[in-house]
Amino acid sequence: MSEPLPARARRLAEAVAGRARALAEDFRRADRFFKLRAGVIAAWAVLSLATIFGACPSAGPGNDLGAEVALLKADPVPGEQIPGEGKVVGSAKIMVRNESDDVWTDVVLKLDGRWRYDQATLRPRDYVVLLVSQFRQGQDAPPSDYRPRVLEVRCGQGRHRFELR
Repeated sequence: MSEPLPARARRLAEAVAGRARALAEDFRRADRFFKLRAGVIAAWAVLSLATIFGACPSAGPGNDLGAEVALLKADPVPGEQIPGEGKVVGSAKIMVRNESDDVWTDVVLKLDGRWRYDQATLRPRDYVVLLVSQFRQGQDAPPSDYRPRVLEVRCGQGRHRFELR
């Protein structure tokens, strides 16, 4: 059996319930114009709260790794110079961001299970933007018109697969 509420809390609950009943009775007796105004204000308040809730960003990435991935469309310029390779290609870009509080170590990015890019570390809140042509399978790069579908992020802290759209 549960203990009865202390007398003070019971009096407070009765006072709140009495006040709510009085407000409900006053509202019931009010004229139609007042009820319409109250309805408009209540609807405005509900829509405002729903809009604010919907506009707020989520708490972060929805994966255990804390990764955020985006496929960036190719620039309108026909091609770009790849540092150290001396060739010009047109290629989409992939952005990978570490949204976790951990330093990722031994980072491996794999496109469609074939093309690979390695990086030693990626610090928290840091990101890397790569041309698709920077990924490799052995010595080979993807074709210039290659459109990746899946990116897998692997590191010492975990792994996650992302559908690229």
